[in-house]
Amino acid sequence: MKAFKISNTTELWQKETSLPAVVSFSQSLDNILGTNGFQLGSITELLGLPGSGKTQLCLQLCASVQIPKLLGGLNAEALYIDTNTNFTITRFREILSASLLRCQTILGEPLQMTEDEALSKLHYVNAFGLEKFCAFMYRLPKFIEAHPNIKLIAIDSIAYPFKDGISTKQRTGLLFRQMAELQRIAVQYQVAVVLSNEMSTRVGLSGGAVVGSLGDAWAHRCNVRLLLSTPQVTQDPTERLALLLKSNVAPSTVARFKITEEGIRDAE
Repeated sequence: MKAFKISNTTELWQKETSLPAVVSFSQSLDNILGTNGFQLGSITELLGLPGSGKTQLCLQLCASVQIPKLLGGLNAEALYIDTNTNFTITRFREILSASLLRCQTILGEPLQMTEDEALSKLHYVNAFGLEKFCAFMYRLPKFIEAHPNIKLIAIDSIAYPFKDGISTKQRTGLLFRQMAELQRIAVQYQVAVVLSNEMSTRVGLSGGAVVGSLGDAWAHRCNVRLLLSTPQVTQDPTERLALLLKSNVAPSTVARFKITEEGIRDAE
């Protein structure tokens, strides 16, 4: 019979605070997470209406995970699972090029990595449709084993494959099995998992409310939930808000950031 490992809280605290994170290039956004970025070993859900910045943040993180260790980065790779044709290579190249240039400026010397080499560190999979998405999710553990330098998985979006042609009961069963596997992968392989999710309208006795897709039970499966939105009053159309809805390590608070040509940046 396998023995249980019993740890004291000091060991748990040291383990939790020693886990590295993927930065967003917005210090205010990273700060509200309480972990200086999107922590490895955890699952983060990005909620928001179209245009709120979910895909842009996913793309930025896929570039940021490659930051050299000399600058406190991970020098790692990313996997982008596209379920809704949100990914564009042209936009990713813009963000990646700007991220590499910023690192080079900070170092004051050329990086030991070309843009083509950096591009090869992002693995992309077209997972359009429920059958194709589920088939790849079934293969995901072996793919991660074969690519141990992947430290970020972005699924954009998690809700889209389940929109049509499936009952609520079937959807719930599939989602919860996949989430259990994602949680295992995140912890076992020390990977940051980021899921974008859409908004839907819930009709109640007092009217309608805009909430995240997939229901309330889904919310408990993610370690962190971020609600992205556009400020109602702003002079800058690139400005966005990030509200921390759920976290085990930080209180609920709001950060301002911008979506620029270079990617995610701090709001001035």
